[in-house]
Order: sequence, then C-alpha cells, then structure tokens
Amino acid sequence: MGANDDPLPDADLLYEHAPCALIITSKAGLILRANATFCEWLGYPKDQLVGRRKLQELLTIGGRIFHQTHWMPLLEMQRSVSEIKLEFATSEGKKVPMILNATRREHIGGTFDEVSAFVVIERHRFEQEVLISKRQAEDSLEAHLALQRDLSVADARLRVALESAQMHVWDVDPVTLERRYDNSVAQLLGYPSSQDVSAAIYSGFIDPKDLPREAELFSAALGSVAQEYRCIYRLNGIDGVQRTVLSTGRAAFDPNNKLVQFVGILHDITDVKREQAAAEDRALFSEQMIGIVSHDLRNPLSVISIATEMLERNGLSPKQQKFVRHAQEAAQRARRLINDLLDFTQARIGRGIGVTKTTIDLHLLISEAVEQLRIVYPKRELLHSMHGQGLCIADSDRLTQLAGNLVSNAVTYGAVDRPVTIISSITERGFELMVHNWGTPIPRDFLATVFSPMTRGVNLPQDSRSVGLGLFIVSEIVKAHGGTVSVSSTIERGTEFKAAFPL
Repeated sequence: MGANDDPLPDADLLYEHAPCALIITSKAGLILRANATFCEWLGYPKDQLVGRRKLQELLTIGGRIFHQTHWMPLLEMQRSVSEIKLEFATSEGKKVPMILNATRREHIGGTFDEVSAFVVIERHRFEQEVLISKRQAEDSLEAHLALQRDLSVADARLRVALESAQMHVWDVDPVTLERRYDNSVAQLLGYPSSQDVSAAIYSGFIDPKDLPREAELFSAALGSVAQEYRCIYRLNGIDGVQRTVLSTGRAAFDPNNKLVQFVGILHDITDVKREQAAAEDRALFSEQMIGIVSHDLRNPLSVISIATEMLERNGLSPKQQKFVRHAQEAAQRARRLINDLLDFTQARIGRGIGVTKTTIDLHLLISEAVEQLRIVYPKRELLHSMHGQGLCIADSDRLTQLAGNLVSNAVTYGAVDRPVTIISSITERGFELMVHNWGTPIPRDFLATVFSPMTRGVNLPQDSRSVGLGLFIVSEIVKAHGGTVSVSSTIERGTEFKAAFPL
C-alpha cells in the first residue's frame, strides 16, 4: 500500500454493513452470525436472532415449506443453492422478498451454511405484475378461443335455421350503399344451386309492379335511424316459378348518423301466402254457406209455426196440445239459432250487424222484453229495475235481442235459486242496459274471450243448446250502436254484463 493510499475499512465493519444480508447458520438452520444489514431489514435486534432463531423460522409459511422440501436437500446434495427467492416476515409482520444464495462449507469448528440475501421489492412487484398480466392474457386468450368456438357453433346453427326456414341473408356495403346477397339467394331466383348474385341481377327478378315500392321502402330505411325496412314483393324466377318474398332489414348508424352496417333477411313466404289465401277462401265459403243455409231454413220453420198455430185452434186432447207446444218451442229455438247464425255470418263477412235507429222508450221496451222472457223461463225469477227518465235513439228489435241474449246467458250460468236482475238506465251521457246474476263467477282467464264467437262457459248445463254466439252478437249489436260492453264477475258481487250506449 502506498504512502498516499487511504486505508481500507476493517473487515468486520465491511461485514456488518455490507449492502446485502450475510448470515451464517448451522446445518439445522440455527443463526450463528448475522450482519446488521439483515437485522435492520427484518427489524430484530441481533441478540434476538443469533443463537436463538433458525433462518427458516423467519420465513413465511410457504418459505418454510420450501426450506424443508427443497433448500435443505439441495444443500445436502450439491452443497449450494443460488438465486432462490423467498419471503421473510419482519418483526412487524410485513413481508420482505429476498433473493438468497447459500454455500455449505467445512471449517475447523464444523460445517456451516453461509448465506447472502438481497432485498428485491421492486423486482418482486414487477414479477407479480408480469404474472398477473400473464394470467390475464391467458384468461383473455381462453375467453377469445371459447368465444370463437361459440361463434362457430352459433353460425352453424344459424345456417341450419335459415336453411330450414327458407331464409337468406343480405347486407349493404356502407361505402357504395350497394346490396350484397348470400350465395344461397340464387335458389330464390330459380337457380338449381348457390352462386354469386349481384344487386343488379337480383333487382331484375323483382316483379316490375313491385319494384318501385320496394326501392322506395329500402331508400327510406337506408336514410333513417329509426325506420325498419320491411317489404313483401314477388320474384319471377328463372325457372318460371313466381315466389313471394318477405324482405326485412335494419340499419345501424354511428353518432354522426353515418351508416355503419345494414343487415337484412329474405324469407320465402310463397307457401304461407298460398295457405293463407286458401284458408281465407275456405272461411269465407263456410260463412257464406252458413248464411245461405240459415236463411233457407226460415221458410220450413215458418210453415211449422203456422201449422202448429192452426192445430192449436182445433179441439185437441191435452196430450196433443202438449206435443204441439213442444213443437212450437222447438221452432222458436230453431228460429233464434238461425237468427244468431245469420247475424254471426254478417259480422264475420265484414258487413257488421245492421241497425235501424228510431226514438224509443227504453224502459217500456225492456219491460215488454222481460215479460216475454218470463214466459220463456217460467221457473226463474226475473226482476226489472228502471233508473232515469226520457227517450233514447236505438234499434228496438236489436235491443230486445240483446236483452234476450244477456238474460239467456244469466239463466244458463246463474244460480237457479237467485233472481236475475235487468237494469235499464238513462243518464245525461247516454243509456245503459245491465243484466246481473248470482252464482259461480266466470274464471279470470276466460273473461278476455267471453265475447268471442263459438265460446261457451265451463259450467254449461248438459241440457243447454247454446253454440256460443249469444255474447258475440251482444258485442256486435253494441258496436253497431257505437257503444261499449263490459263484464265483471266475482263470488261476492256476482256477474254483471253492462252495455253502454251514447244517448
């Protein structure tokens, strides 16, 4: 050492304050010596470590397991370990990650493990972030692969669904605004197999009568954020077959109202339209036949009625008179049924029930109708209540028919030991007719269809001959007068049908 050279620090000083932790332990891990750096890092006084604690006792639970299963066997076999990262627990319970290197040496005093350690907090944090990022990337990759698999399955299912439903996909180029068609669309045009179809080629197959309207609807949807494109038109196929197509689509726009995409579906509804037209023809024919047959049945029934009236005038035995009355009642029931069928036919064909309005005394009209109904239902108590005074404008025959149908319904479904009440009311706003009965209420799920044709109650007596048109005709009569009809039915208040008319 030269005269001008500074003397080097003492070796013990260098050991105590080295920039790394230096520890000497026995083979069992007992700390025999530890420098000040190690003690400061863990927050322990030296006298609490040296000769009193084992190195593995300062590790976290995971580090202790590693020390037992890897550290000690490695030192025993290869006499050294290097770059082992373990976490130490400080006196305050905090975790300090360190990188350790250890060598087992033989000395005069015995065998010792010489350990050096470096604190790697930033490296540990970085490794944790890298590990988290890796896991997130793996999760994202797995989710992406799962999504691709789901999309593949969904695409295959969609293809099968579209083919089975005779649907075909088309879209719009957001730049050129030209429609692009799936290869399968060629089948709609009569081609034997799938092939490319341009917008110009496809338009050439649209029936000339439908082409202007189709272009107008598509143009309107293409320029509107809210309007959906929907059009039914005909395609004149190359195979000579005309097909009916339902074309639907919707555009998607960005916040600046710029077209992002426009996707649509072509649906071959040729068979549906054909079946719909055939069903409408069958329904119209059936209704016309009902009307014709019902009308023609009036003549023989009139003959039966006249004949029974003439027989009744002659001297008949009590038994013969009973048979004549039965024949008259049967003819009356048949006439009411025919009238209902004729009214039903008129309503279904679209003409509606005809009415001829005149000025009438509502209370007098309903009172006379109730008297006639008492003859028809001699075993039932019919009560008539009147409210208000004045005249109204209505079809007297139709109101009598309406009252008869409502009373017949109340008698059929109401309690036999309780009265049926008919209420006629005239107010400043209009006039009303209500029919009330007690008994089993109408089921809640049945109320919505009670005025539909061919609808019969669930508690219908076995001897009833109703075909389920009475309440439907009631609603049609009220509709023809510009009124409304409603029903309420509970076990506490009974069942009430209310027809309200403008005055």
